[in-house]
Amino acid sequence: MLLVAFFCTLSAFIMAIMGIVQRRQHLRLLAGVYVVYYLIALVAVFVVLPSKALFSLIILNVISGVCYLPFLAFSSPDVVIEAGENRPHVRSRNRGLNVAAGILGLLFLTSLFGAAQTKFGVKPVYNSLKIKTMKTAPLLDKDATPIAIAPKTVRNKMNKAMSAVPNTSYYKLGALQTQVVKGKTVYIAPVEFDGFWRWQRAKKSPGYFMIDATNVNAEPKFVKQPMKYTPSAYLFDDAQRVIYNRFPGWVQEGQPQLEIKDNGEPYFIQTVYKARGVSSRINYKSLHVAVLNAKTGETKLYSAAGAPKFINESIASSTAAEMNEIFGWYGNGFFNAHFNKTGVKDPNSNGTEDGVTPVVDKHGNISYFNDFTSPKTGADSTMGYSMINARTGTLTYYTGKNIGVMDSDGAKKIAEKEYVAQKWSATMPIMYNIDGTPTWVVSLLDSTGAFRSYAYIKAADQSVKAYATTATQALDQYRVQLASSGSTASSTTSSKTIKASGTVERVVVIPNGDTQNVLFALKGQDTLWTIGTADYPKAVLMTAGDQVKITGRVNESAKTGTVEDYVNRTFK
Repeated sequence: MLLVAFFCTLSAFIMAIMGIVQRRQHLRLLAGVYVVYYLIALVAVFVVLPSKALFSLIILNVISGVCYLPFLAFSSPDVVIEAGENRPHVRSRNRGLNVAAGILGLLFLTSLFGAAQTKFGVKPVYNSLKIKTMKTAPLLDKDATPIAIAPKTVRNKMNKAMSAVPNTSYYKLGALQTQVVKGKTVYIAPVEFDGFWRWQRAKKSPGYFMIDATNVNAEPKFVKQPMKYTPSAYLFDDAQRVIYNRFPGWVQEGQPQLEIKDNGEPYFIQTVYKARGVSSRINYKSLHVAVLNAKTGETKLYSAAGAPKFINESIASSTAAEMNEIFGWYGNGFFNAHFNKTGVKDPNSNGTEDGVTPVVDKHGNISYFNDFTSPKTGADSTMGYSMINARTGTLTYYTGKNIGVMDSDGAKKIAEKEYVAQKWSATMPIMYNIDGTPTWVVSLLDSTGAFRSYAYIKAADQSVKAYATTATQALDQYRVQLASSGSTASSTTSSKTIKASGTVERVVVIPNGDTQNVLFALKGQDTLWTIGTADYPKAVLMTAGDQVKITGRVNESAKTGTVEDYVNRTFK
């Protein structure tokens, strides 16, 4: 930090040396003024933590140099050329002042060049992205329930559980983070200090909260793990300041975020990079992550992909959002993005973290999801979606069936229309490939942030949708809807019309928007049948033991069926 403050005032330091060499009687003034400037710069660096990119340092030198120039001018003597025959007295300013002004002018022009490079030189940044394009998205495993509880709901639950923290009034809940711990997807959030005096009193954060991210009924658990170094601590216990001091040549990206080992040990990690030349442009191929032990302060630097295995998101969500922006807008350069707009794709910002949504695959890898739409005003169809691997930074862009279907804005509106009177809000829209069909999965929350329902919506046909309070039920109902609409992929599933009869063994009634669906199974058969009460109102009275005769369409891959014709021989 001392070195950064010196580099921020290097131009003023050079001017002070020049002035002292020129006229020694102003040594105290020139040296004193520089010391004051240096101390101001040191305080500013300590508080603000400015970027260490060469571009930023040049701008700060321009500012400090301009502020110091008047003192150099005051101390610079005039040079008098004696008069002679046919020659008057000539008075000229000291050469040192002219040199100082020239240095400042050069720094100013360099800063303008760096600003222009940062603003317009986006093509090299785009070229540094690791991009893969695929037409077919991975299929969702038939036994998977991909939806996690919404972050807003999690925060509400964790805030209510803060009473479990000793001296609760000292603390507040920190930033929420998705992570995989011992093979399970969880949300974690550090307990942070609520102001300077509370930090001064407590000295250490008592720990963090953890909650199962896949169970809407889960409750947060407070994990006691005292942490000295956190983002809300002050002075030299501030996690971001510790990382800033340990790696002077690296530019920080985003904010420090909590990651924990399987044994519960807490770490704060920070995405860092080296800027390109005199600009602040990022090189996505060389992203690194600084890892800070929240207890001991030990800090290490790794490449993003080479970080320890327990770190799931070595690339921050804010960095992923920037990558989507660069990928969508600047593939053909700056001017094309703002004038011709050839090939431009506008990323939506409906995600839960900086506009993107973390998604965990069956292998425990976390990727950031975001969909893209046309930059044309009023466009409501998607041009595809991206998944950015949170460790490697590889951006995979999925097209194929995802082009021209409903975008995430449209999915949220459709989901909310079903519950207008209740004023539920849609959140966390994610597109999945369910049985070969692009499908939006959305969570619905009430006004207090409490979870109420899942919505599965066919991206190409808003009339095919299913609602349920559990992901499993919603997925089963949606697959039945797909089978009944004939919208299945021959490569992954098949449906056909069959006749069946038998004794009802299990039956359950599930709300589906304004109507209800009756799910039942026949004794000795493995197909789960669904019948809508809109077509057969008496079906809601079905009970185990009833003798039924049905005709319906069966999705053989999902083992689900939709009833098209129904007769209950026991209850008529």
